Amino acid sequence: MKKLQILALAALASFPVALKAFDLSKHNVVWDSPSQDSLDSMPLSGRLGAGANVWVQDGSIWIYPSHNGAYDEQGRPLKLGCLRITPEGLKLGQAGFRQELVLANGTILIEQGDFQAALWFAGETLLFESRSAKPLAYDVAFGTWRDRRRDGILVDVFEATRQTFMADQVQPGKEGFVWFHRNADYPFDLAERAKRQGIPPEAVPDLTTKRVFGGAAMVEGGMTEPVPTDVEWQFWNGKAWTGKTPARENLAIAIRLGGKLDADPQQWAAEAKALLDPAARSAAKADETKRWEEFWSRSHLVVNPSAGEGDPGWLAGRNYQLFRYMLACNRGGEFPLLFNGGIFTTDNFPGRIKVSGGAAPLVAGSPSSPDFRRWLFLNFMSQNQRWLGWPTVAGGDADMLEPTMAFYRNRAGVAASRAKINGAEGMVYPEPLDVWGLCSFIPTGTSFCGAGHLHQYFSMMLENAWMALQARDTMGISLEKDLPWIEGTVLFYDSYYRAQTKKRTGQELTLDGKLCIYPSNGLEFAMEATDPIEVVCALHRITAGLLALPDLPAASRERIKRIQATIPDLPIGKRQGRDSVFPARSYKQEANKEEPIEMFAAWPYRMMGVTKPETLQLARDTWETIPKERARHCKRDVSWQATVANVASLAYPEEAKKRAIHKMSNTAKPQARFPAFFGPGNDWLPDHNWGGSGMVGMQEMILAPEPGPTGKLHLFPAWPKDWDVDFKLHAPGPTIVEGVFKGGKIESLKVTPESRTKDIVNWLDKVTPYEPPNPADTSVEQPKAPALPVK
Repeated sequence: MKKLQILALAALASFPVALKAFDLSKHNVVWDSPSQDSLDSMPLSGRLGAGANVWVQDGSIWIYPSHNGAYDEQGRPLKLGCLRITPEGLKLGQAGFRQELVLANGTILIEQGDFQAALWFAGETLLFESRSAKPLAYDVAFGTWRDRRRDGILVDVFEATRQTFMADQVQPGKEGFVWFHRNADYPFDLAERAKRQGIPPEAVPDLTTKRVFGGAAMVEGGMTEPVPTDVEWQFWNGKAWTGKTPARENLAIAIRLGGKLDADPQQWAAEAKALLDPAARSAAKADETKRWEEFWSRSHLVVNPSAGEGDPGWLAGRNYQLFRYMLACNRGGEFPLLFNGGIFTTDNFPGRIKVSGGAAPLVAGSPSSPDFRRWLFLNFMSQNQRWLGWPTVAGGDADMLEPTMAFYRNRAGVAASRAKINGAEGMVYPEPLDVWGLCSFIPTGTSFCGAGHLHQYFSMMLENAWMALQARDTMGISLEKDLPWIEGTVLFYDSYYRAQTKKRTGQELTLDGKLCIYPSNGLEFAMEATDPIEVVCALHRITAGLLALPDLPAASRERIKRIQATIPDLPIGKRQGRDSVFPARSYKQEANKEEPIEMFAAWPYRMMGVTKPETLQLARDTWETIPKERARHCKRDVSWQATVANVASLAYPEEAKKRAIHKMSNTAKPQARFPAFFGPGNDWLPDHNWGGSGMVGMQEMILAPEPGPTGKLHLFPAWPKDWDVDFKLHAPGPTIVEGVFKGGKIESLKVTPESRTKDIVNWLDKVTPYEPPNPADTSVEQPKAPALPVK
């Protein structure tokens, strides 16, 4: 069999460095007709977790305001109600109508004839500003589906998950509306929930009891006393209060959104009123414009800049920008955005949203609400949530990564208690986590997950630890507050599995002095596994990453060195006569087949593939020999699946191109009007782990950096020659690589700092084709089993 030949990969000595700023306006989204309903809404991103869905329907401007801090007493994320603004004497949506999302400054413009309206955020305050040639009066209404206690509301995948929601307080008046939900009004026994999982209540951060969320909408010049009416809006029943403004040529409405502990709704009202002052609003607009300029200057990835919507590559690049804009709503946020919709969820209209393939069924029944999202009960499902963090690393978006880091940091007390009651040191975070850090799905008395395919599944905490280390090297962020939980994840695996092995054999390690990681789960795929590949790779990478930190405490350094020496080798056997990485050294049962677990060795852990060119044959053989009955599930491109990144790690430009188009162009089966409302796939819409995994895949097609501040920077390992690209991405160093590839050639390249230019490795035209194995060869040789003592 002919081995894959890798030609010499030469560093790029010099390229022109004159770089032009890309034209972001070409990626603006423009609609020339109104929307059918909220599913056809446009996202408006603020900061600190604030945002809104905006659309024009039936002559009105509709707004679903949202805040990522809006967690109720039961730990459920809720939207903040609905605002409807209707100009009298003007039927919006008729001839001359235009709605545009202006990415450069985060503004939605609505125009028709001599009417113009702009919606934008000043931090957590949404500003509505309109003007017209002749005075117009407006009906301004606030509506909510939580006007009273509502029972039997369908908010999740299954019919059996109908839930009860308690009332918000609504205070309408001539100046506007104040509304809020105060969790303390509805007692919830968090201590009892913790005790049932064996967790001391004092270890649990109470992030909900004193939480207040809602908003205050203040109307310039006031309005008539709002009149309450029962309404059937969108796909929900509730109550709305409507007031009428005096006729005027210009109108401003300031809508302060909030969601945090001990929030004061009256303070929201005061802040909103302050922004009705034109000078204050002008200053706020200037500040936000600077913030957006800084945001877009951090990074970009623009495909086929001279093309348009008829080009699938251009669409993939445009949607990359749009999804990053959506994630920007959580700059400096308190919690990570949820993978199944973030803050931009909409109503689940019957017949409007369809699922396909093996996804769980979708029930579109009533009564419902815009709080509907599939898998709501799983909360922060870690394998999905990782995709809210990873795109921010190469994107240079530290403020968007921070909520993910804080999630683990602030729940370290729960994780340490969970490790202790399971007889281990360090910290352990199970796969499904709620907002408090407790196990959210079938919890056991020791706070593990009771579902068999998740019971010993902890490896995503390792991946988040690895992400944190990569963020430190790439963006220069401090890990001072995060080292305890990062190190704690490693200490758990070491101590827990030493104890498990000793119970069975009388000795803590194998006969060759290695840790035996059993019983474990390999993702959701391999049950009762020994040495799952993603765990082994993570432990190798994290221990090396920790030891590379100059400020790692001496005691920690000694512990990590000891552990590093005991980490088992990668489980490598043979399939179809080729060396291949296996899911684990062994496992007893297969569960969910959607993930090619072997490929974690390539990405995110970079232990094979393009960043270790000598292993590219191994990586390709691993991918190509995945058994067919699994491959038809795990080589798809939906939801959380990392297929674009996987094929990029194999230096497969044409395959990566095909996968990126399917993942990011959103032309196959689009179900929402906004192009970056991906999904629903296996999850919900807009599917944030779909967009996040697609962003990472496209980043990897261009730049695959080796770990560490001095590692090689592998450029264009899987970029198709017929796609032009203008890019700026971040890498360890910290390093920034930006350039223009056009017409099959690198037109310009700039590496900052310049000293890292010598570390660029150019993959263009440097790899010979792959020779596949003989399809008739079905042989399998399992990895060598660990040599265990006999008790």
